Amino acid sequence: MSNEPRGVQRLKQVLINDKHYNPDRLNDVLSSDIFKLLSNYMDITNADMLSKITIDEQGNYVLRCKVVCKRLKIMGLLS
Repeated sequence: MSNEPRGVQRLKQVLINDKHYNPDRLNDVLSSDIFKLLSNYMDITNADMLSKITIDEQGNYVLRCKVVCKRLKIMGLLS
């Protein structure tokens, strides 16, 4: 049994269910996170990235992501 207050447990369950039943919203959240991550390594804009979550015949979630980048950022080297 969790030590979290009942309200916190309920909120987590609502958020999990919301993401499970709303792939479009989950796609928006994932797309934003992926964009933030990739923008650390490459110069991209929102228009350079497409992502989509679908559900296949077996009920699996499939994430497709396409990013077009004109330039990678140069990473500093550790000495």
